[in-house]
Amino acid sequence: MSTITGRRVVRASLDDAARLFLDWSQDTRWRAQVRRMTVEPPGPARPGQRIVEELRFAGLTFVTPTRVEHAGPTDAEYRGGSATVTVHGARRLQALPEGRVALVATLRIRLRGPLRPLTGLLAPSYRRLQENDLDRLARILDSDTPDGDRTPLRERPAA
Repeated sequence: MSTITGRRVVRASLDDAARLFLDWSQDTRWRAQVRRMTVEPPGPARPGQRIVEELRFAGLTFVTPTRVEHAGPTDAEYRGGSATVTVHGARRLQALPEGRVALVATLRIRLRGPLRPLTGLLAPSYRRLQENDLDRLARILDSDTPDGDRTPLRERPAA
């Protein structure tokens, strides 16, 4: 099993950060390799929520059913897996002085079946992928607008 943790500090409100970071249906906006994300019931993370992620990585497509195990206003923990991968991790927000927020993503991942021997080999690539995704999320939050849209996040209707 490989553990991958990334942290970014952004200038944003806790509410804006939570709206993007703790609602998996928003992942396609900031995670480059996510092709599709199905969230039931829709909306911010809540215990029991079901997520099915379709991700393209290392030339392979992974479809990973996941369930939110814990969710609060500033954090969520999840666990899931398929025949090819198991995952569990957490997303946490921490309010900092001067209108800043720390975003912390922790992922524990293990490939299964015939891919299992590749877990350690692919972990550095997945770590870079997560770092790039967190950079993208930080740019969106720091700009106070989603992906170049001129409507500030705090004025957008809740998804």
